[in-house]
Amino acid sequence: MPASLSSRLHSGAVGFALAVVLIAGTAVSDTTHLRQTAQEDPPHPDFPHGAGADPNAPAMALASDWNVLNWGPGPIATGPMAFGYDTVVDGQTKKRILVATGSNADVASANTQSNLSISEDSGLSFPTTTKGEEVTGLNMARLPDGSLIAVDFIPEWADAAKTKVNILTRYSKDGGKTWRLRKGLFTPPAGEVFGGTDRGLRVHRNPIVLADGTILVPMYTVYQSQRIRSSNIMQSTDGGESWTQRSRITAAIGVNEVGWSYTADGGMVAALRTESAPNSLMVSYSHDDAKTWTQATPLLGPDGKQVVGINPHVVLQPNGVLLLATGRPDDRVMVSYDGLGRTWNDAQVVYANAPSTTGNGRFDGASGNNSIVNVGANRTIYFGDKCHVWGCGAFNEQFGSYARYVSAVTPGTGKLDLATAVRTGVATVTGKFAKEDKRFPETRPEGAFDGSSSSTAVAVLQERKPDRAPSMTVKLDQPYSIARIGLMLGGGVPTDATVALSVDGTTWSAPVIVASQRVDRALHYTDFPAQKAQYVRVTGAAGRTTTVTELEVYANDVLTFENDPIFNVPRGFTEAQHAWTTDVPPQVGTTEMGGFQSRTALRLWDKWFDYNATATKLTADVEHQTTSFDWGVSDHRGPFVFGLKGHADDTGTTPWLFRIADSPTAQRLEVFDGTTWSSLGNLNAKIALFTWAKISVDATLTEATVKINGQSFTTTTRAQASDTLAGVYFSTGEPLAYGLTFFIDNLRIA
Repeated sequence: MPASLSSRLHSGAVGFALAVVLIAGTAVSDTTHLRQTAQEDPPHPDFPHGAGADPNAPAMALASDWNVLNWGPGPIATGPMAFGYDTVVDGQTKKRILVATGSNADVASANTQSNLSISEDSGLSFPTTTKGEEVTGLNMARLPDGSLIAVDFIPEWADAAKTKVNILTRYSKDGGKTWRLRKGLFTPPAGEVFGGTDRGLRVHRNPIVLADGTILVPMYTVYQSQRIRSSNIMQSTDGGESWTQRSRITAAIGVNEVGWSYTADGGMVAALRTESAPNSLMVSYSHDDAKTWTQATPLLGPDGKQVVGINPHVVLQPNGVLLLATGRPDDRVMVSYDGLGRTWNDAQVVYANAPSTTGNGRFDGASGNNSIVNVGANRTIYFGDKCHVWGCGAFNEQFGSYARYVSAVTPGTGKLDLATAVRTGVATVTGKFAKEDKRFPETRPEGAFDGSSSSTAVAVLQERKPDRAPSMTVKLDQPYSIARIGLMLGGGVPTDATVALSVDGTTWSAPVIVASQRVDRALHYTDFPAQKAQYVRVTGAAGRTTTVTELEVYANDVLTFENDPIFNVPRGFTEAQHAWTTDVPPQVGTTEMGGFQSRTALRLWDKWFDYNATATKLTADVEHQTTSFDWGVSDHRGPFVFGLKGHADDTGTTPWLFRIADSPTAQRLEVFDGTTWSSLGNLNAKIALFTWAKISVDATLTEATVKINGQSFTTTTRAQASDTLAGVYFSTGEPLAYGLTFFIDNLRIA
């Protein structure tokens, strides 16, 4: 760094750490010739910056968006309805997702016609789309035998008198490649007569299949005795050969579309669209598998007002967080962190393109029809459209469907990526398991930590001798200070199990979890005093098959970024600039790296001459701090800066500041004395691009030892005097260095 520049940067203790690596444009005079004026700057994305959310609280954030369909003007593709189920691709559990977009006119008499787009990689790409399909993802489910069903939105009259209807159910045994039609007679409850709806009723949405194979699916209709439209649950106990009404959700006004889901406590929640103007949402609850429902009441958003919207879709993430998608106006998502759906804590706009704000124009653009599909324990894809048949004129009839990530996370930042660790051999899983079922390749030992709560993406523990208790043991890559475990058992079936920990795999702790006849619909989290352990064992009841749907392990001595919203500042970090969590896997010809032996890491991304990528993690004040992390580099055109934070007289300081500087032949570690950088020596071996290095700093107030891949450098050269040490700081280095991309993972501060 030129002396003139460094002297201008050393402008006081409060802004010192930021000034050293130039977050603000302090040295404008040195870089003016490299910059455009503000008026000339083109628009650019608002990259994540500032402070992350509270690591001890849940959080929701939106992330990447992409196209499912993006055709030119003319071809209709509206109202995406999606369904996903688990399979195994290249050793990983993936969601096979089918997204149907309507291509027919929006009139009551029109038969359903769909474009069917299929993804084999959990929604990342949709390389196949077919037109003219009769099947949709609106009422799709997977049966216990592995086949798919899709119940048509519109039935057909079963008699000339129009008193009965046939529910049209399509079945596929080849993953949706071919379908056969089954007509199942639906007879209204005794004394009820259809009251005028064309073809009797509409089926909407999201079938739920009970453990005994009973198919439940909402429908709405008008009976002559009621005079207003009602939302109901119908059922079939014979695979769709016949249908009866199971229950009615009572409401004081007309209601129709239903979005429903199990809740974290094993109950059910149903969101209903009203027939008022504007359409709004109501809510009802059941605690007996939809046999009875509470009287519907207004569904209140985070602002305490009734939510305006249509086409509600509700899903329970595997981590127990409940999401509600709705729209019109705009596409929106709401979250209920406790998974009960009685309080909605946050709401965010996913997509908005209303062509005007006056009259009906506010409700044009995106139709508000949507679907959401879980693709991980804490991640869901929101599917929406860009405009509907009646609202696409402003966009020259350029229809299309998009997808966008929604990350909704629980408290805790030390989640271990067991799925990646086991798949890559870093960790192992052993035990006695049931025989493989070719219909369900996702049923396997790895199913216990694949991020799916489906009844087939599980590990099934089974002992051959009836007097023995089945168990599975996960051996981690190293000992961790484990303080939290998430466990989901049984998939709706009462199950007994215990969880114990061990350092050596021989001596085991008392159970940290004891589950007795627990009926789980999502993960349940248990916090306990931290224990050092490298082994985690789940044990079922003797003589019984035990289904482990999901297992999560959290350490309190490491930040892994696995439970942070993607493309957001990690929770607990401050002073961030161009720094976010990322989980894009390594690919040839890109600068992506993912995490170190895991999926997710913190990325620092610098494409500016006058700004740096930075991130700070503050901790409690101490006089001796040890810090370690894995550091990955995919673009090393400038130095990587890391330092320790602290305080002096209650003012923030940066007592220790180091950087790894690169050259064609070697890399060297440098230390900053508050004015200039000086070398502490060259690295024994150069850290190559797309590799990881282990870095640690063991520091007191007067001396620090840095280790890089085991090589030690000790110094007493401080950047600032400090009374305490209190965290760590990362940056992409000098402001004029351009194009740097660094990754941080497995951060430990003690």
